[in-house]
Amino acid sequence: MIIGRHTDSKGRSTGERITAVQRAGAPLTEAEHAAATRLLDAMLDAAADQGVTLDDFDWVLDLPGGCRDVIRHNR
Repeated sequence: MIIGRHTDSKGRSTGERITAVQRAGAPLTEAEHAAATRLLDAMLDAAADQGVTLDDFDWVLDLPGGCRDVIRHNR
């Protein structure tokens, strides 16, 4: 599976978007970063069936941040 295969309108990959999320605490481990990126890619795969992109989500919520938080708190 290719990690970070979706991009936003500025050309940033999902992996880059996960990296850009700012949160207090320790930085993500490589495994957490990869898992959060895979989760974001999977969610965007499902959303694509409805014609929804990462840019569409950016209008209403921080999807990359949410994926990061779910992975961090699920470990």
